[in-house]
Amino acid sequence: METTRVSGRDFDLAHTFDCGQCFRWNAAPDGSYSGVAGGRAVRLRRDGDDVVIENCSASDFEEFWRGYLDLDRDYGEIKRTVAINDIMKEAVSYGGGIRILRQEFFETLMSYIISQNNSIPNIKRVVERLCAAYGEPVELDGDVRYAFPSPERLASLEEADFRALGAGFRDRYLVGAARLAAEGALDPVRLAEMPTAEARAELMKIKGVGNKVCDCVLLFSLGKFDLFPTDTWIKKVMAESFSAGSVSAAKSEGERIFGRYSGFAQQYLFYWRRENDKANK
Repeated sequence: METTRVSGRDFDLAHTFDCGQCFRWNAAPDGSYSGVAGGRAVRLRRDGDDVVIENCSASDFEEFWRGYLDLDRDYGEIKRTVAINDIMKEAVSYGGGIRILRQEFFETLMSYIISQNNSIPNIKRVVERLCAAYGEPVELDGDVRYAFPSPERLASLEEADFRALGAGFRDRYLVGAARLAAEGALDPVRLAEMPTAEARAELMKIKGVGNKVCDCVLLFSLGKFDLFPTDTWIKKVMAESFSAGSVSAAKSEGERIFGRYSGFAQQYLFYWRRENDKANK
């Protein structure tokens, strides 16, 4: 099995894969994480100061994983910039190994539509069922995994097919999004090149895509780092620490304060607040 070794500086596997941004990575008892992205299945494990990517050739790393794992970005500079007060310093210290993944646009869109009013374990189950039912098989250590299905494959489905996988009321939104993508109406290259406000307006035309889903898709797949996705956890911490009590106020204040690093600040705050609330229950 081919492996690639990279620096583990500012890169913690649990922080990155368990911070809520992705749904196809799973931890093993030894602390490694396996997942599928870009039609490739790999396992990542820590080895001293490095991270080892198993089942990854040099060409696969350069073509896909380097960008997907955001390995060329200076996260030390980001953390120094966003650590503007005691709360942010604590959040950055707690989740300082988070890297924002550059996920595939269509997979991110469909996954975040599924995420609405849903728990992370259930989101992961539905996404895995979708991949197993309609995705192409890929292999890791002799085990069969499945790539995320293409827009064309999912565009052929009906609402009942998505309901059968546990998508619930989101079925009609998934059908609509898949068909738009298959028709070429959703061009990720064009969206990535648009100013953030224009890209948001374009995505919000899709039925079932609200403010949070839209911001997450743009942040986690198209690199719109000036966005500050806002949910219950973020609303709480912004109300308590930045006097922004509503969802809209939390979002606008977060983007005003953190600017081009808003998405990174949001992830540090979200992960820190969620994990500490869980620990205190």
